[in-house]
Amino acid sequence: MPLSDGLGVTSAARQELIVALIFGTLLWPTPSLSGSLLPSQDQPNFFNVRICRDRQVLSALRAAAVSTLKANVIIGRAKGPKWSDYEPNDIHLEAVSLSPDDERNSVFCSVTISAKGITERMVYVVAGTLSSWNVRFGGRNGPATGGHKLFPEGPIIIEPKGIPGAQ
Repeated sequence: MPLSDGLGVTSAARQELIVALIFGTLLWPTPSLSGSLLPSQDQPNFFNVRICRDRQVLSALRAAAVSTLKANVIIGRAKGPKWSDYEPNDIHLEAVSLSPDDERNSVFCSVTISAKGITERMVYVVAGTLSSWNVRFGGRNGPATGGHKLFPEGPIIIEPKGIPGAQ
């Protein structure tokens, strides 16, 4: 059984990091953190994996990947004809970044994505903006961000315009 997830982080270290980040957010009550919520976020200072697994987020991610690659794209090791039949355990919350000055909080997530005969793990970021949110992925930011074979150019940024239910 491997101790690392391929990103250089052991599962025990990841759990400690996630707990520390979430605990830190709960102890940091500032008015600026109460701005617009991210998808599937119920409370301003609480972040969990539901944000990464949100239907709007995954829909935006897949639509941008299909548009960029001009190919069929499978995210989250989906089984079956619908892309939404993804495997929830394949989508991970990696980290949370808080920005107390401008209400732009970010959640770093990872997922397995397959297209054009290539399967790789990539990191995507769900970030708050002053009035809404966006999803960023791809680019040449080092091995931790993933998406280098399928999305070497970037970052690719998707705004929720036209996504049903987006703020």
